Amino acid sequence: MKEGLDILYALQQKDDQLKEIEIIIKEIPQQIKKLETERDARSEMIEKAKKKLQNNIEDRKKLERDIAAIKDKISKYKEQMKKVTTNKEYQGFSNEIKFEETNINTVEEKIIEKMVEADEIMGIIRETESEFNKIAAEFNQQIKDLHSHLDYHKDKLSEETKNKKELRTQVAANLLKAYDNLFVKKAGKVVSLVQTDFCGVCNIKIRPQLLSELVISNDLLICESCGRILFKPMAGEDEE
Repeated sequence: MKEGLDILYALQQKDDQLKEIEIIIKEIPQQIKKLETERDARSEMIEKAKKKLQNNIEDRKKLERDIAAIKDKISKYKEQMKKVTTNKEYQGFSNEIKFEETNINTVEEKIIEKMVEADEIMGIIRETESEFNKIAAEFNQQIKDLHSHLDYHKDKLSEETKNKKELRTQVAANLLKAYDNLFVKKAGKVVSLVQTDFCGVCNIKIRPQLLSELVISNDLLICESCGRILFKPMAGEDEE
């Protein structure tokens, strides 16, 4: 029985290893997604700045159209001035022209403000793009490394799953049945390695009598606390 338990414990170690690999395989895509989100968030900053620049350009074009419309209005006033017959009418058109010329100055000042703003936005875009290119390269390399890491562990999972199948053929039928029955109930942790006088899983102290039986008995012994199979290697035996 002791020899059989050695193999059963080796099967438990293999299942533990497979579980760890599966956890890694599950976590890596989450890490990749997090990196992609952080990288793309920085990219969105550039897109927002470019959108702001585009809005600035459109605002300037609208202001330029406004100036063109005002100049057209002034030209019409000047044409009408040629046809007036009284000083009052002439002065009225003259005042309208001065008013519209003032409007042009106001709009031109707004255009200058927009041009200054555009220069500032372009500076932000250049700076952000430069920073992003450096950071993106780092993010992309980390993502690439994680994909390689993921492929490695998928291959490792496949390889160790085959090793597990081979190991199961070496376990006595009665032990394998007991192991499989407990595997689901105990969340994959069936065999408890006893190194001192405590259960290696639930960490509850084992009764002295049961502890003695672990050393001398060939029976399958169960932890009275957590219900797992207890395994204590013989003195001098490799416990790994």
